[in-house]
Amino acid sequence: MTSALHDAPAGALDADRLRLLRTTLAQAAKSPFYAPVLAGLGAAELAEADFGLLRRLPFTDKADLREAGLRILSVPLAETVRYYESSGTTGTPTPTPKTKKDIAANTRGLLLNWQRILRPHQDKAILLVPSDIAPVADAMVYGLESMNVFSVRAFPFTRGVCGWDQIVRICQQTGINTVLTTPGLSLHFYAELKNRGIDPTTFGIRNILLLGELLTEPMRAMLERMWDAQVYINSYGSSEMGTCSTSCPEKRMHLLEHMYHFEWVDPQTGAPTSAEVAELVVTTLTADARPLLRYRTGDLVRRRPGGCACGLELPVVEVLGRTTDELEIAGRRLRPYDIEEIVYAIPGLLGYCIRFEDDGRPLLCLEVERDHQDDARCAEIVRLAETALAARELPLEVELSFDFNELTKRGGGFKNWKLTHVVRK
Repeated sequence: MTSALHDAPAGALDADRLRLLRTTLAQAAKSPFYAPVLAGLGAAELAEADFGLLRRLPFTDKADLREAGLRILSVPLAETVRYYESSGTTGTPTPTPKTKKDIAANTRGLLLNWQRILRPHQDKAILLVPSDIAPVADAMVYGLESMNVFSVRAFPFTRGVCGWDQIVRICQQTGINTVLTTPGLSLHFYAELKNRGIDPTTFGIRNILLLGELLTEPMRAMLERMWDAQVYINSYGSSEMGTCSTSCPEKRMHLLEHMYHFEWVDPQTGAPTSAEVAELVVTTLTADARPLLRYRTGDLVRRRPGGCACGLELPVVEVLGRTTDELEIAGRRLRPYDIEEIVYAIPGLLGYCIRFEDDGRPLLCLEVERDHQDDARCAEIVRLAETALAARELPLEVELSFDFNELTKRGGGFKNWKLTHVVRK
């Protein structure tokens, strides 16, 4: 594993990737979980393996990781330096200890595009993310420190330690101009400023880097208008696999093909597919403590053809959310995009949820921003929403609300779309 490979913006050389694959297989063979999987392959076959060999191996999924626990490790726990866990939004959290090599590799993955967006010794960042056993805050701090970018950690939901008054004061006092947080917390931050009579567009924020939740393009564009700032999908990945995609200055997501091997499968059958939208399967190429072989992410990803104006020769993708995020209404399967293309095209909204009444009727509940709550603006919001729903033949009634942030993306947790946006009475 070489630093040059991780830093190479021109893509990944086949010979380098093959070498990394063979190192990964040898490392995985030390894992009590993967040892039986690889037992049928001799040392010589592993040493000469190519990517075609992976197709002979079974998938690894989230249930496997939960069941394996620390048995997934390829090194003794004492050789790791940091203990983390997944968020557990879809089940029991899975342990993800990391070695120094893991932390360094993940940091280099972030820097591939961060160093083209952030300015050393100029930008000042605040990290509004959990800082306990989730790896994301540490990864961001390591990346910012290596770039000589000033940073502050301040999670507003740490009871008795930090709150919004303190966060607003720190930002004003230090000249914060960059925010790294989740989409939900960016909305919450916006609302907190408005509640204090502060115009977010004049607060000095120039960059917002988002992660931790699904971020659709309609929502990203809305946040840019609200903050008058550049909004990026900071990164895509998970505690289990690390950061496997980051956003370039053109705001397009690039798969880190020099650090991971990717497969595309039908989400229903697991069969290889050339479809534009498919479930992403990941094999780590630089993981030390817990390599993953053919890990089914459960995420739907759209492949974008052609190159990118940023010049980075790595595949461009759009993350559409989890395969379980689809919702059935009146016989139609809806994805987050189907709803957010409607909601976030309407000025004056801070969030939404889909609520099913006792009789089964679905309501689209829209949270209205404070300065849009007069009768005329509310009537216009309802008209625009009903017109858009009718054009898409979506049988949703519209209901306005003026504060239900516990039910929407403005909550403080890392949750999937259905957990955050769908309410059943």
